[in-house]
Amino acid sequence: MRTRRLRSAGRYLARWLVDTVGVLVALSAGTFALVLLARGDPAAMLAATRAGRPATPEQVEAVRAELGLDAPAPLRYLRWFADAVTGDFGVSLRTNTPIGPEIADRMGVTLGLVAGSAVLALVVGVAVGVAGAVFERGLARGALRTAALLATSVPAFWLSYLLVLVLALRLRLVPTSGMAGSTTWVMPLAVLGLPAAGALSRVVAVTLREALDRPYVLAALARGSRPTSIVLRDGLPNAAGPILSVAGFTVGTLLVGTIVVEQIFGWPGLGAYFVKAAAARDVPALQASALVLGGGFILANRLADVAQALIDPRSRRDAETHHRPPRQRWRQPVRSGTGETTARPRTETT
Repeated sequence: MRTRRLRSAGRYLARWLVDTVGVLVALSAGTFALVLLARGDPAAMLAATRAGRPATPEQVEAVRAELGLDAPAPLRYLRWFADAVTGDFGVSLRTNTPIGPEIADRMGVTLGLVAGSAVLALVVGVAVGVAGAVFERGLARGALRTAALLATSVPAFWLSYLLVLVLALRLRLVPTSGMAGSTTWVMPLAVLGLPAAGALSRVVAVTLREALDRPYVLAALARGSRPTSIVLRDGLPNAAGPILSVAGFTVGTLLVGTIVVEQIFGWPGLGAYFVKAAAARDVPALQASALVLGGGFILANRLADVAQALIDPRSRRDAETHHRPPRQRWRQPVRSGTGETTARPRTETT
């Protein structure tokens, strides 16, 4: 039995790795193609940056040959992908410096912001969701549902404007922008974390309510078990699978949401770097930052799938069943009205 489980887990992880690599390769090809279709000549921009004035045609052609832009697009993609795998994203057209170290310096700021927002979303979302599942009806349940709906529906830019107006300008508790001191974390964490907490709380409330309505929970209540222990021991572990899946998607959404939040509050993270590269038509920097942000989004979701499969073996079996092609068996020959015999396949789902 143990060998069978290990073999099943090994097949799942191998399929997970192949799927993840395939999605990341597709993301890199899509990113390269989209940026390739954008307007502007990267060679002319880099030549002008180096010369400090509009470059001559000879200087532009020299830069184009240096960057390999005179090669066909498929060959350029293969070269770019091979360099990107090793962390070499080329030189920024805006700053004329290597892109890899720039992204590495800004990645710490973005990951710190995402980690803090994820902790806030998990703590608040799970707490509100558990309370919403326990209170089946009444004023408390209505208030929790309204708060979760408001947190999910409010746009990030509007919430940012409200927090700046109240906390920074009216109460003077935090600075309006910048990253200097612990108080500067309050508004970015709230803008990123509260909408995610609202969405997560609704999923927790629904899945936990379904788990608490199952017969074994009702039997435990009949035996006199305490409601708190039932929620912690029986309800949350059975609802952990869907919650983990949504949590992985939430982390990926937080990573992409840093593009707006870092720009609003003036944080020197990867999201702000992406916006500056897009505004300056810095094609290599735009490709690199889009690939890193998109890859982080995909990895967060895929890691959540692995965690869900480790906690709940049913999701692993579902994934194996989903990938397995239907088996066909041939029925016995059937004689038609004209005397000819035919054999029709019968599809069976295993």
